[in-house]
Amino acid sequence: MAGYGRPGPVAAHRPARFAATSARLGFAGAPWPGTAGGHPRRTGAAVQCHRKKPAASPAHAAAPVTFDGARWAVAGAEAAAVWQRNLPLLLNSEANRPALELLPAGLAVTALAQDTAGGLWIGTVGEGAYYLREGRLSHHTTANGLLHNDIYAILPDRQGRVWFATHGTGLAVLEAGEFRVYRVLAGGIGASALCQDAAGRVWIGTDGDGLFSFENGRFRQFTTRNSGLASNYCYGLLPTPAGLVVQHAEALSLGRSTDFSPLTAPGNPLVRNLLPNAAGLLAGLTPAVLLASRAGLLRVGLPALPTPVRPRVSLVAVEVNGASRRPDSLAELPVGPHHLTWFFRTASLAPAGTWQYQYRLRGYQPAWSRASGFTEADFPRIGPGRYTFEVRARRGAEGTWGPATTARFGVATPFWQTGWFALLSVAAVFGGIWGFLRVRTATLRRQKQQLEATVHERTTELRHQKDATELVNADLLVARDAAEASQRAKAQFLANMSHEIRTPLNAVIGLTHLLRGTRVDAGQQEYLEAIQSSSQNLLVILNDILDSSKMEAGKLTLDQVPFRLPALLERVQAMFRFALDAKGLYLRTEVDSGVPTAITGDPVRLQQVLVNLVGNAVKFTAHGGITLLLESGPATNAASEPVLRFGVRDTGIGIAPEQQEAIFEDFSQANASTTRQYGGTGLGLSIARNLVRLHGGRLWVESAEGRGSTFWFEIPAQPADPATIPPEAPAVLPPFEPALRVLVAEDNVLNQLVARRTLEAWNVQVTVADNGRLAVEAARRQPFDAVLLDVQMPEMDGYEAARQLRLLFPDPSRLPLIGLTASALPEDRVLALAAGMNDTLAKPFDPAVLYARLVHYTGRTPPATASEPGPGLQTAPTEPARPSEATATEPPDWTLLEELAGGSSAFVGQLVRTFLAQAPPLGRQLQELPGPALAEAAHKLRGQVAYFGMPQLCQLLEEVEATARQEPPHPALPARLTDIQRRLQALYPLLEQRLAGV
Repeated sequence: MAGYGRPGPVAAHRPARFAATSARLGFAGAPWPGTAGGHPRRTGAAVQCHRKKPAASPAHAAAPVTFDGARWAVAGAEAAAVWQRNLPLLLNSEANRPALELLPAGLAVTALAQDTAGGLWIGTVGEGAYYLREGRLSHHTTANGLLHNDIYAILPDRQGRVWFATHGTGLAVLEAGEFRVYRVLAGGIGASALCQDAAGRVWIGTDGDGLFSFENGRFRQFTTRNSGLASNYCYGLLPTPAGLVVQHAEALSLGRSTDFSPLTAPGNPLVRNLLPNAAGLLAGLTPAVLLASRAGLLRVGLPALPTPVRPRVSLVAVEVNGASRRPDSLAELPVGPHHLTWFFRTASLAPAGTWQYQYRLRGYQPAWSRASGFTEADFPRIGPGRYTFEVRARRGAEGTWGPATTARFGVATPFWQTGWFALLSVAAVFGGIWGFLRVRTATLRRQKQQLEATVHERTTELRHQKDATELVNADLLVARDAAEASQRAKAQFLANMSHEIRTPLNAVIGLTHLLRGTRVDAGQQEYLEAIQSSSQNLLVILNDILDSSKMEAGKLTLDQVPFRLPALLERVQAMFRFALDAKGLYLRTEVDSGVPTAITGDPVRLQQVLVNLVGNAVKFTAHGGITLLLESGPATNAASEPVLRFGVRDTGIGIAPEQQEAIFEDFSQANASTTRQYGGTGLGLSIARNLVRLHGGRLWVESAEGRGSTFWFEIPAQPADPATIPPEAPAVLPPFEPALRVLVAEDNVLNQLVARRTLEAWNVQVTVADNGRLAVEAARRQPFDAVLLDVQMPEMDGYEAARQLRLLFPDPSRLPLIGLTASALPEDRVLALAAGMNDTLAKPFDPAVLYARLVHYTGRTPPATASEPGPGLQTAPTEPARPSEATATEPPDWTLLEELAGGSSAFVGQLVRTFLAQAPPLGRQLQELPGPALAEAAHKLRGQVAYFGMPQLCQLLEEVEATARQEPPHPALPARLTDIQRRLQALYPLLEQRLAGV
């Protein structure tokens, strides 16, 4: 961008009677300069001066303003005085003191400004700003929000804001009664002048930081480097129709929006003499700029203000492949490619580095290049075509781009890239293709005839093969359906047989347990132990069959609980004591010293593996005995997890090497004679190996025929703290001394009776609460040693009651909470533990297990007279068979109820009568209630039916409870409800018969 033209005409008015400090248009259009000693007024060519005593001018003198219509407002250098013509409103003179004194004495006024409401703003040195309107005065300082109390300039803008330029700190803006601070730069700016142009932009002149504009909430900086300002020190600002006039120390600048140019020549003697002392900038009667100075009045005529010239670039030269040529001589270049370099300049007297350039080559590079100060453009490998080179310039990074200078040229196209050559080439190619296609079509026609004949032959063969494959697939589908039906039949058979065998077996085990608790002689005790051991072995065989079916379906999982290894080994020994005595064999246990006392794992499945291995050893050993080995083995994985190695060594018949792998298959033994001689199902070793693999271990055998066998297996095992393992219940459950205090929260009357009867037999003081809310209130009133909570109760369930009790008693050892639930699902236990319970028990609960839990969680040690745990208390878990409508109605099993009653027929009768009173209404609710209410009724009824030993009916009620909450309802739900009603109607007469016989 070219610079502005020559500076405009400058005239000086130098009256000797005053030294001007600022000037502004006054009443009747007469310009009034501000002075250090009075307030002169000029009318026509004459200058009148009203003087006070002389005083030195401040660094920033106030600019005069027109105030209140015809009133003239002038700020003197010594003190602030507001005048109305020749009558002072504010004076320091005691003789001329007005009736209303508004401003304090001795102020150094630096700025005056009038807002749109007619009020007058007065800036001072050290005293902040005053605001005078309608005879009322307000004062603003740093305490109100100003950045500094030295005010250099004040600007009320057209948006109703008031801007304050303060000493070296930045800007303070008063808007809606609140000050907002703008420091603009990191260290603040030294603002010295303010104005607002016709476009609404606010301009801020600074002492060394250039010029700033404020528009749309953003500040923009202009300096000598990016805008053409004559100086970065801007002391006066004046918007004019020609642009913004900026006063510097020894120059004036004129700008339009973003570009500025010097308005006065630095060598002008008037500029050199007057500008350094000028203190004001204003517009005159004619288009001109007036500056007040101690040396006089400087006038710059605006009609001669320069018009900005947009920069134009000249093309100096162009190099074509290294040879310099004139830019206008590039008409047509020969066949390329060519390397072109353009050189250009801007004719200007501006300092070096002021101009920025952009260029582009249409036809090669359509986009403008990045703006830079480089004056050459390089284009390698220019190919055939027509091109136009364009270059443009601007002044500084924010200037306006000037018009582009262009140069057009072309590069000849080689003949092989011309249209006629392409046309001939296409014609030749099409001709060759046409000839090739003619020959190829004839060849393909012959091949097609040959292929059709071959396809016909192959199609006939494939049709025959397809028919044969379909027959085979049909046979395979029939075989698959038969296999699946066989598998389902096997699973159903195993489930039904398990139930049919389990029912009498549980009776045998339960009755044996009851008989052992009576007074029997030594011989009878031995017989009872034999029955107990045989029953347990039979239960093991039954569980093996079910486990094999589970493993085949992939539904067998392991528990992870802490348990004691010595107790596990003792139980295994006890199970085979009678069989060992009958054959005259010994069973020794050898445990390595490094084996931990307790580990974390699945004690039931680990015992099952050991029972299978020891059972096999007893079965195939006629003389000698069995040794049970337990060692601490090396780590088998990268995590260095501890490993336990178990071994079962016998002195039996041994196994031949070729048969050692076959014995681990389902239903397999060493040979047929072994089965005939020793019996067995052939499942024990297969199940043992699968269980060991499920633990993450391995099982193998070391044997020689006729010399015995040693079965080894290794499993990873983490040691556990024995102190965290609940003690096993003793064979005889002695009463607690002193008595325990237990709170039972149970809404079912039958369950309340069972719990009270069981606990009171152990010297337990029982308090019953019908729901969780009453349980929480009871726990607040009196202390308890433990709380038994049913998880489903009205008003407040067991989970919420546990949460509230935990808030009252945060220490679990202070008040143990044991949940009672009719569901054995793992997720129910997780919910109970999350609510704050210590443990859970499934209903109907095993008294021995409940006793053990109370001993563990209350810290009570059973009396020393209690006997050691016996094998009769170890009952393997059972799984009820899945009920179906085709299954015959199951009779009640009175074993559990009689065990709970302890021989009391009256207690049994009371429980039966309670059930007959509560069960029919619950049964009717099953047919009437929807969704969650139906699930709650099924849960309550299941908890009552469980006391009568009816697993099929309990299973049906559990399924109804699980599916009742589904949306939409489960399709099988109506059939299950009908089956439940049928079973209940068959149960009621049986219970009444038992009640009649009590």
